[in-house]
Amino acid sequence: MKRMIVLLWLSVALFSICTARVRADEITLTQTVQAGLMAQYPLEIHNDSSVDHHYQLAIDGLPRLLTATFVQSGPVLDSVTVPANSYEPVKLRVEVPAETPVGHYTAQFTATRDDGLSLVYPVTLNVENTYAVQIISQNVNVNTFSGQEFTFEATVANTGAAPVTNLSLKVGTPAKWVTQIEPAVVDQLAANANITYQVRVLVPASQITIDQPVPLTVTGDQVSSPESTIMVRVQKSPNYLIAAGAVMGLAVAGMLIYFRMKGRR
Repeated sequence: MKRMIVLLWLSVALFSICTARVRADEITLTQTVQAGLMAQYPLEIHNDSSVDHHYQLAIDGLPRLLTATFVQSGPVLDSVTVPANSYEPVKLRVEVPAETPVGHYTAQFTATRDDGLSLVYPVTLNVENTYAVQIISQNVNVNTFSGQEFTFEATVANTGAAPVTNLSLKVGTPAKWVTQIEPAVVDQLAANANITYQVRVLVPASQITIDQPVPLTVTGDQVSSPESTIMVRVQKSPNYLIAAGAVMGLAVAGMLIYFRMKGRR
């Protein structure tokens, strides 16, 4: 009987030395987030052994639309070293784009130690869509000239289930371009309602010929839209071409007069 008790004690001791733990409150493994925001799961990787260990971190099972990363206090990481009889805090971040469908998503977090031992914990994510806006109509391509202005419209829809407030259209034109947007701010946009922004852009006369992508986003107090892009093709002003032609014509005329005068001598 004593031998059996000793063997049982040794088995428990060896198990405690060879295993590691991930500690996290049950609530932290389940997060609810609005589409367009980020979910964060605080975790602790515990090393209960007498030597340092390296842990490879992974998250599997999330849709491709969602981006998961691990961080501590610095850059993104995919592994962590935990000293003997200690622990390291790790934060799992899941970016949820605004276009993510409402639903319940499940995944698995895995911490694999350098000696092959693995810990697997379930992770759940509930995506809500109370607030959501989207640019549903816009120009795709615009042709213009340097020194002239062009106009376009962008229609924004509130695709969420609640009103959004203080909506403004952001147009990412180059620094020297002058942009005017009407309305500048929409105080409130009801659910399932639309608003159309009128945009006027003045291209400076100094602008060289270029195909310029211009990003468009809508931001409000509660949410921002996915980014859209309009491609603007800028050519030199026709006035510039006329002036260049006039200068060339004067040069040719001057040469003809010069040779005529030379020929008379």
